[in-house]
Amino acid sequence: MDIGPGGTGSNDANSSLPGKIPEDTTLAAWMAVLDVLEMAVQAAERTLKDPLGPLAAPAGSAAEPRPEKRWSPPSMNGPLPATARRRAVALAAAQERLALRLEEARLGVARQLQAVSSVPGVGESAGALYLDVNG
Repeated sequence: MDIGPGGTGSNDANSSLPGKIPEDTTLAAWMAVLDVLEMAVQAAERTLKDPLGPLAAPAGSAAEPRPEKRWSPPSMNGPLPATARRRAVALAAAQERLALRLEEARLGVARQLQAVSSVPGVGESAGALYLDVNG
């Protein structure tokens, strides 16, 4: 794909140099990474809206809880292409906003747990009970 002078397309002459990875391959790899990260942001946003998610679905429905895999960064063969920069910056901003919302949710749960634990008798182990069945 040759965009022309000053363009961002790959240059066939440069892509055939030994040890040089074609720009379109690098771009595709980075776009796949950004896709995965965007899906993780969307999944976290859904969880904030509906914390129980599939667990709240009626029994026998198609929704099943799926354990999320822990993400580990892939080894990339080249730097982030300029054509993917805007998307990466927008994704970083979305992750930052989501991190703030998750922290707010965590603090809200901590406040609720504190309130529940302050009620007498809640969370305490029950003492021994004896039932007189003979008399």
